[in-house]
Amino acid sequence: MSDRRRVALVSHASVYVGPALTLALARAGHDLVVHIPRPGLVEELRSLGAGVEVVDDPGPLTEATGWQKLVGTALARFGRLDAASLFPPAGNLGGVARGPFLAAEVDDLRAMYGYYDATFHALHAVIPVMQRQSRGQVVVFTSDAGARPEAGWSLYGAIRAGQSFLVQAVALEHAADGICINVIGSKNSVFPGFPGAPDGAVTDDSVKTGEWSDPLISETPLGRLGTMDELAAFTLALLDGRSRFQTAQYFSYSGGWSVL
Repeated sequence: MSDRRRVALVSHASVYVGPALTLALARAGHDLVVHIPRPGLVEELRSLGAGVEVVDDPGPLTEATGWQKLVGTALARFGRLDAASLFPPAGNLGGVARGPFLAAEVDDLRAMYGYYDATFHALHAVIPVMQRQSRGQVVVFTSDAGARPEAGWSLYGAIRAGQSFLVQAVALEHAADGICINVIGSKNSVFPGFPGAPDGAVTDDSVKTGEWSDPLISETPLGRLGTMDELAAFTLALLDGRSRFQTAQYFSYSGGWSVL
């Protein structure tokens, strides 16, 4: 591998921004470790000149061994890790608690602790490698549910806000190590398979709106829905090595929703 070629890890490369972001990183000259890529993605990445290592089953990402395997794969294949897109835990939980606070059970809260476990283990796996290199960029995806209090979302919003807070505090601890760690939470930026969207209505780069999307658009100041290609373009600036003076920040990618 050329010393000029950066190496990026993308967890959950089959869902949410994962596919669009891996493609953006490949076009920007990165070699990649991809976790559970969607069908056809690896071939597309390689056609763009990227070296690609696939990890389909590292184990549960709510445990340390899962993240250690992802990071270890990067070091074994490429010898370094310059950037990491972490989406913890994305599918490793039993659901999202929603509804009136007084109707909730404490077990509803405990069921979401996996967000903390996964984030803890992800950062523990990635940061020491970047410390040894004295460089690195990390983005952790949480949720805009933690950016603004909203009735009916007290438990989930609190968990996600705490997750973002954890990442920001850790980022401050490691700023002097040359590591930039930031958080992104999205709202009304939709992806293929988005809940409530008709089949085929959403791709990474376009959205076919309709009755399903009207409530979401009505609460978005920009008056439309965001796409994964747009979110990937925003995220790329935090990962591709060009912007190294931004750390410990939470970015709401919501078309203005978070400041209403």
